[in-house]
Amino acid sequence: MKTSLQFKLALMFFGVMLLSALISVGALLVILRPVLINNLESGLITITNSMKQLEAKRMDLTVEEIISICSTGNAEVTVLEQKSGEYYRVMIDASESSCYIEVDGIIPKVTGYTVINGTYLKMSSLATENVYWVAMFILIITLIVCIIIGSLLTMFFSRRVFKPIRDLSNATNMVARGMFSVRVPPSKDREYGKLINNFNRMIEELAGIETLRGDFISNVSHEFKTPLASVQGFAKLLQDEELSDEERREYTQIIINETGRLSKLTSDILRLSKLENQTTIVNRSRFSIDEQIRRILLVLEPEWTKKNIELDIDLDDVYYFGDEELMAQIWQNIINNAIKFTPENGEIKVRLFRSDKSITARISDSGPAIPKEVSEHIFDKFYQGDNSRKTEGNGLGLALVKRIVDLCGGKIYVENLYEGGVCFVVELPYVVSDMR
Repeated sequence: MKTSLQFKLALMFFGVMLLSALISVGALLVILRPVLINNLESGLITITNSMKQLEAKRMDLTVEEIISICSTGNAEVTVLEQKSGEYYRVMIDASESSCYIEVDGIIPKVTGYTVINGTYLKMSSLATENVYWVAMFILIITLIVCIIIGSLLTMFFSRRVFKPIRDLSNATNMVARGMFSVRVPPSKDREYGKLINNFNRMIEELAGIETLRGDFISNVSHEFKTPLASVQGFAKLLQDEELSDEERREYTQIIINETGRLSKLTSDILRLSKLENQTTIVNRSRFSIDEQIRRILLVLEPEWTKKNIELDIDLDDVYYFGDEELMAQIWQNIINNAIKFTPENGEIKVRLFRSDKSITARISDSGPAIPKEVSEHIFDKFYQGDNSRKTEGNGLGLALVKRIVDLCGGKIYVENLYEGGVCFVVELPYVVSDMR
C-alpha cells in the first residue's frame, strides 16, 4: 500500500493541503495580530481607567473591592507581590503611567501594570477566550478535518484515475508470459490514451515478430528437410550394388546438387543474420560498379548461354564508395534471378547511370510479370511467390539484397514493364566527397 501510486497521490495531497493550511494560518496570524493586540490593549486601558476613576471618587474602597468592581471576563487582575523581580521591573514604569503594557509571543499575550492606592496590580488578558482566537481555533480544526477527508476521497477516486495503469501492468505481465493477443482498452485521457495506443502497437509488432520467428523456423526446417531427404534417399540407393555406372553418376550428382543447396542456404541464413544485426557499412572503399557488374555477368555466362539469352548492356562509368563484397551480392542475386525467370531465347537488359545525387541500376528481363500481391512481399524472407517456383531458390536472395540496399541508404523496388517482363531498380545515394 505504501508504495502504490494511489497512496503516494493521497500523501502528496495531504502534504500540499497541510502546507497550504500552515501558510494560510501563518498569513492570518500576521494580518490579525496587530488588530488583536490593539483590542486587548484597549480592554486593559479601559479597566485601568475605571479603577482610577473609582479610586478618585471612593476613597473608602480597598484595592480588593476596586478590583472586584472593575474586573471583567476579558482580563484577570491580580496584586503584584512586592520584592519580586517583576515588581521591581515595572515599578518605575507603572508609577509614571496610568497603565504600562507588555506584549509577548506570536499568539499575543498582553499584560498591563498599574498602581491603585499604592498597590501594584497586574492585568492579564484572557486571549484564549477572545472571539478571534475561538474563530482561529475553529478554522484550524476545520482545515485539519478537510485535509483528512480530502486525502481519503483522493485515495478513493484515484482508483479510477489509475485504472489504465493497472490494466497496462496486467497486460505487460501477460505479454511477459508470451500472450501477444492481449490488448489494453483505449482511454479517453490524452496522456493515458497515447501510452496505451503505443503499447498496443508494440504488442502488435511483437506478435508480428513472433509470427515471423515461427515462420522463419518453419521455413528453415522445410528448406533443410527437402534436400536432406533427397541426400538420404539417393545415398541409400547408392548402396545397391546392381546400379549401373550411369545411374550411380546421376544419383551422385543429385547428392552434390542438394548438398550445394544446403551449403548456400546455410551461407545465406548466416549472411542475412549478420546483416540484420549490422547498422552501418564498415569495410568501405572506392570501386567501379560498372566493372563489377561486367565481372558478375562473365561469371554467370554459363547460365545465360545455356538458355541462349541475349544481353543488352549499357553501363556508364560509375564509381562508388562502399563495401565492394556486399555490392557484388546485390548484382549477383538480381542478375541470377533474372536469368532463372527469363525464358529461352529471351533478353536481359542491364542499365547503369548516375545523376548529381544518385546512382541508378535497372536490370530487366523478359520473364513473366509479377502479380501485385506478390510484388508487395517479394523482398520478404523465404517468400517465393507461388509453389511452382520453390525449386528455383530458397527465398533469401532478394531479402539479402533489400537489407544491403537499406544499409547503403538506398532503395530497391520492382516494376512490371509495359512491353512485358520485370525490372528491378536499385537507387543508391551518390556523395561527391566520398568519390575523391
